[in-house]
Parts: sequence; structure tokens; C-alpha cells
Amino acid sequence: MTISSTDEQQYLRAILTMLEKTKPYEGLTSEPSAAWDVQPGSPLARDDAKTNPYQVSHLAWQALTVASDHLHCLRRSLVGDQQGNEITVTMHTYAQSTLLRGAFENSARAVWLLAPGKRLTRIQRRLALQMDNNKHSDRMHNLLGQTPNRTTAERAKQITDLAVAAGIAPSDVKKELVFVYKKMVQTAGEHVPGIGTDQAEAVWSMCSALAHGDVHSIGYLEREIVGQVGNVAVARLSADSKLMVWITAHTVSMVEHGFQLYKQRATAPA
Repeated sequence: MTISSTDEQQYLRAILTMLEKTKPYEGLTSEPSAAWDVQPGSPLARDDAKTNPYQVSHLAWQALTVASDHLHCLRRSLVGDQQGNEITVTMHTYAQSTLLRGAFENSARAVWLLAPGKRLTRIQRRLALQMDNNKHSDRMHNLLGQTPNRTTAERAKQITDLAVAAGIAPSDVKKELVFVYKKMVQTAGEHVPGIGTDQAEAVWSMCSALAHGDVHSIGYLEREIVGQVGNVAVARLSADSKLMVWITAHTVSMVEHGFQLYKQRATAPA
């Protein structure tokens, strides 16, 4: 697909306009703010009491903070010098997709945690994430030749006890406390208007492919054939501005929905 300079400017303006909408979240997550406070009697306060010390609210807010930080970095990487009414905008072929992936994945984590109407489901997901976190923590300790303060068994028992106390049958704990990234992203997409399961996975997978430099990610880039060496075409690759608009729109929607859910769950009923 060939994009005219006029079209590209429109796409870039659209991306910057969407990112401008997320600027208020930077202040909420990077400066002292009461936005993350959980009101007594709110759904999140009751969740936190059941999962202490692994509060649902703490992990959800951390996920939103990470997502907001990635969007902040994305906006800073796009916007360059300004001379008069003209602003220099820089599109990176791969790196900005990495930032979008971080924003999308973390906001999806917050939505996945907060969206379920049933408290037991929110608790189960929080504890599943903690179990997964402990597995990765243990792996890192092993790689560095270090020993965690508590054994794997001790931490697993604490999480299992919390799950059983919350209402999960002991025989179901091992099955219920399983975390899969793709399933998390897909499920989060179900809760955001205009995204859905398939598009959520598509956004996440496209950004991941570009971040990893997967060969098939070339299909998500603009390609200009500049030469031929034998039967091999030499191509100049660049970011597809139109595709970036689509990915950015879904990412911003996921972030906004995450913050809305947090406010809703952290507010006590009137």
C-alpha cells in the first residue's frame, strides 16, 4: 500500500490527537494523586480484603501506570522540534510498536482484572497472576544464583489458602489459578466496545511480531522495492501510518476503559 504525503499527515495527526487524550492519565499515575485510592465499602476494597497482601487494586493500578507510561514515551518519541506552526514527527519502523504493545498489554491486564462482575472471578484472576509472578521470580533467582526469602512451596500455600478462603474448592485451585497472556488479552477485548476478542489478539500479536522482529512482521510495514539482487528484492521498510492509527485507537480505548473500570470499582455505592 502506498500512502500519499497528505494521507500520511492525516494519519499522524489522528495518532497525535488520540495520544493527547491520554495526557491526563500521565498526571494521575506519575504525580501524587488520590485517583488510585480505594473507598471503604467499594467493590475493590472488598476484593483487597480477600486477597491481602496481594491486593487487586494495587496490581490493577500498577498495570494502568505501566500502560500510561508507555503511551507517554510513545508521544515523546513521535513529537520532535516545533518551528512556528510546524512540528517534526518521527515514525520508527519497529520501536513504537513495542511501546504500543506495552500499553495495550498492561491496560488489558487491568481490564481483565476489573471487568468481571463476580468478586470470586476477580479474586481468582488476581491470585492466578500472583502464582505466575512467583514462577517468573523463582526463575530469575535461579538464573542469578540467589535464594528467595520464602520458598516456592511457602508462597504457593499462601496463595492457595487465600483462594480456598475466598470460595474456590481446594480440588479446583490448581486448575483455576492458571494465567495465559493470550487468553487475558482476548478476554479483555470482549469488555471494550469496538474491540472484541479477535481484534484484541490481532493488535497484541502485530505489535509483538514487530517488537520481536519476526519475519512475518514485514507484512505490517510499508515496503518500497529499491533494487534486485538475483532473485532477492531489496526493499526499504517503514512504519505503516494507517495501521498505526488502528492500533493506537484500540490501545487508547483499552487504556481509557481500564481507568473507567478502576474508578467504578474503587467507588463505594451511594
